[in-house]
Amino acid sequence: MLESQEKSLFDASPLSSEQVAQYLLRHPEFFLKHPDIVDQIDIEVTGEGVFSLGQLQQRRQRQKILDLEAEIERLRDVASNNDKTFYQFMSLQTRLLECRSLDEVEAQLHALANHLGLQSYLQLFDHDKTSSLLSRDGFKRFAKQHLNGKSAYLGRLRNKDREGLFGKQSAPELGSYVVLPLRYQEQTLGILAFSSEDGGHFEPEMDTLFLDQLAGLVSHLLCVSLPMESRR
Repeated sequence: MLESQEKSLFDASPLSSEQVAQYLLRHPEFFLKHPDIVDQIDIEVTGEGVFSLGQLQQRRQRQKILDLEAEIERLRDVASNNDKTFYQFMSLQTRLLECRSLDEVEAQLHALANHLGLQSYLQLFDHDKTSSLLSRDGFKRFAKQHLNGKSAYLGRLRNKDREGLFGKQSAPELGSYVVLPLRYQEQTLGILAFSSEDGGHFEPEMDTLFLDQLAGLVSHLLCVSLPMESRR
């Protein structure tokens, strides 16, 4: 039955590329039985010349190896950066625990952000600084559209979202952001956010472990260690 199907396949004229591909996939030994064909088939690569099937396969294998080496190097860089980031955030958490006022907390956050080439924002529903006062309506709209139960938002922000979260504070129009809600128990206090002038710095697939821990610590400080400051 199979032989008759294959016979009818080759009797058909002309053969489609899909039929040829299906046959070769069903018979991976084809080129082993016909090794001379491997060197007889020439494939023209635009702008690079003509290659035999064997040469093209070698090129693809070499490219796969190069891609793999590049990915390994990228992962090494990520691991190295994560290691540096870990110690930076550990050091920041230690300094935050020593803070005695909300101003000191904000100063430490700004210092780390400046060190990393970023800008930090600590926006609260209850804050004595108008520039750091978070609009409840602005946050509610943002949370509904971008958070949906997530611990953080990463990416670019539309002008309406930037104004709703940061008011008239300086915020890069074409930059990228990470926005973390500050929550303590069932209460939402505001947001902790960082921005970069680089539109691709904060991307949705990034790991936010360190930032989640930082947001948790800041929330704890606001409600436990600095209760009077956080209510002003």
